[in-house]
Amino acid sequence: MLSIINKREHLHKNFYILLLLLIACSSKSEKQEVLVKVLHEFTLSDETQEHLIRLYTQVIDNPEVDELVFTNYGSAVGVVITDYQGNFIEKIGEKGRGPKELLTSRFFGAQDSNQILVLDKALSLFKMYNRTSEEVDLFTYPVKDGISITSRNMSFCNEKWYAGFQLLGTPPLPSTPTIAIFDKKNLSLIDTLGGYDPFFNGRKDILQETTYSLDCENEIVYTVQGKTPKVQAFSTASGEPLGSTEIHPPSFKVSEKFITMASNPQEMSRYLSEEQSISLHLAHNDSCLYLVFRNDSGIYKRNRVLNESSHFVGVYDKNSFDFIGEVKVSGAILGATKRGNLIMLKDEENLGIQIIEIVPKSS
Repeated sequence: MLSIINKREHLHKNFYILLLLLIACSSKSEKQEVLVKVLHEFTLSDETQEHLIRLYTQVIDNPEVDELVFTNYGSAVGVVITDYQGNFIEKIGEKGRGPKELLTSRFFGAQDSNQILVLDKALSLFKMYNRTSEEVDLFTYPVKDGISITSRNMSFCNEKWYAGFQLLGTPPLPSTPTIAIFDKKNLSLIDTLGGYDPFFNGRKDILQETTYSLDCENEIVYTVQGKTPKVQAFSTASGEPLGSTEIHPPSFKVSEKFITMASNPQEMSRYLSEEQSISLHLAHNDSCLYLVFRNDSGIYKRNRVLNESSHFVGVYDKNSFDFIGEVKVSGAILGATKRGNLIMLKDEENLGIQIIEIVPKSS
């Protein structure tokens, strides 16, 4: 009997030691520090600001040259192109219904140094602007077929256009595609891939929008939905899932209440003003995957001040999807450069921009 008791005590002791080791390892993993390095800082020039009356929260880096593409939120619609110092280069589009004009310009992408694609949802048209010839090619946006593009960015890769999208009237299941692929020649839908976070399985939601980051060279697209922090990876060649993150950044708050479909504008306003998290951008470099999210202030404002919210970046190992850590940043992240660095609105009043790099401390 004494031998059995001693064995039990020994087992309990080993179990207790193992538990402490697990806790220590877990704590170490959660507390791993990541650093923010400012690589470049500039303020948008006066001429640029004359064309950017209301800056929208999406900036795209031209894939071929060092140019940034901004867009207006309302007011004088159109996209504005600057150099890496914030100096004005060109404005594309004016308000109106003509072939070269726009009613909305929130969804856009750069094909190369010469061609800019804008989806004008109000006119149900894709508009391809040729900066050299100043010609505009028009293509039908297939919303009548139950397709709605939800990602603010559109990416060009291997002669195809990619965008996050939603199949209208289709439940958000893990098997429901979330990435649309369009032909370069006529912007027709030629393929779909991806899938919703299992958290959305069968739910209705007012923020199903898919955000993505496309790794063209390695044929991978990373996706995340608006109200959840789970990042998934899919092969653009086969459409097969390649893995996903499992650990949530500690500061990310998933609101079960928010997932419920809002039945009227008053509920929508109340939900938007609650303390909650929303995934805004995905980005990657050679080694890390970045999930950019914000926590709202809890006070609803019709015209939101971007930097009043708390902005975070969750960092994951790009290959293993292991969680590395998170960091609170000092401004709203607007996008990423082609080199995988983040574009941050540091000074909202004066439109001061920083290009930042986020790395694990061990790096």
